[in-house]
Amino acid sequence: MTAVTARPVPRITAVATAVLVFGAVNAPTVLYAGWRADLGFSATVQTLVYAMYVGGLIPGLLLTGRWLRRRGPRTLMVLAAAASVVAALALALAGGVGTLLGARFVQGLALGVVMTASSAALYGAVPPRARSFTALLVTLTALVGACLGPVMGGVLADLSGGTALPMLAAAATVAAAVVLLLVHGRSPAPPATPAPTGPSTGPLILGETEARTGMPDASAVPPPALEPVPALVPRPHLMISLTAGASWAMVGLYQSVGPGLIGSALGVESLAVLGGIVAAMLAVAGIVQVSARNVAVQRGRRLGLSSLLVGICGFAAMLLTGQMWWALIAVMGAGVGHGFTFLSATQEIGGSQRRHPLKAAASMSRYFTIAYLCLAAFTLLLGIVGDLWSMVPAAVTLLGILAAGCVAMLFSRNATASPDHESGNC
Repeated sequence: MTAVTARPVPRITAVATAVLVFGAVNAPTVLYAGWRADLGFSATVQTLVYAMYVGGLIPGLLLTGRWLRRRGPRTLMVLAAAASVVAALALALAGGVGTLLGARFVQGLALGVVMTASSAALYGAVPPRARSFTALLVTLTALVGACLGPVMGGVLADLSGGTALPMLAAAATVAAAVVLLLVHGRSPAPPATPAPTGPSTGPLILGETEARTGMPDASAVPPPALEPVPALVPRPHLMISLTAGASWAMVGLYQSVGPGLIGSALGVESLAVLGGIVAAMLAVAGIVQVSARNVAVQRGRRLGLSSLLVGICGFAAMLLTGQMWWALIAVMGAGVGHGFTFLSATQEIGGSQRRHPLKAAASMSRYFTIAYLCLAAFTLLLGIVGDLWSMVPAAVTLLGILAAGCVAMLFSRNATASPDHESGNC
């Protein structure tokens, strides 16, 4: 009888846990205005509550890689999901701003841990699947959870007329994920097979392919020589991160004060409808990331920034005119823009990792940190300027500044010819 060498998390358990935690963390998207009305805080505090979620997400993403070396994905997911249950209960019973701030930080931290640990579990699940399939599965779990949260939160808020029921339901669903992890969180693994020789490429980014090389065949006829193509020097790390940060800033608008602004401009009171609008934007972004993974990086970046400009202009026009058509244009532009921009920027970072594998972890950490800091900074600035001025003029002005940044990145020199560079992919 062969001994079992490992007991990985079943694929279905990892997916269900990630989806439920994503949904619970995104349920407050349509509840901020309700908390603001109940507790009487300012727009700055409202955006700070959202930024605290981002403040927890960043260390969760950065530290889980180290924690995985000491504890397996299952243990980390159980602990993080349990913490998310406590945070959701605190939000349901929140009687002050301090509770909101602390609970959202814990939710963000828990989500960062679950995102990383569930991805590790999916890549290590048995029987193994193609890495491209696993990358797609990781993307879909985030997409489904991020879309499910605002919609279900809005539906339950409309039914109950308050913010408690949505968060109690979120706590119950994540508690179910904890039970699932405890009951169905391990599966026997077959004996380990020898790993293929050669350097490991590490986790694939959606849209990449895994190169497998072997010994050359002496009998093979060499291919005809091709004309050398000038390679492209990759963009600086900071510029790549700021590109992703621009698209995440637009996501932050939709996930923080966006539902309130949309509701006021269009005269929509139903939180379920507002949650559906946010979910539609995220769904479009996810579909683009899944379907456009083979689009060239530079083309994807141009498409993304151009679409993001359309979304920014559409949102500003909706605020000024109150027309539903502008809202639809804004949703499509922001969704397509975020999908292409974030995907192309992540692929650029992936190319940098292949060129400098020893710096891969630090490079990816800085990338996500800068992108999410842009998200938090934009939403906080929106709240501060909104309190000093007025929310609609503040939103239009800051959207104009964001649009100017997108134009600068769109028309800046993205790369220069370098004949001695080793790769043409960036």
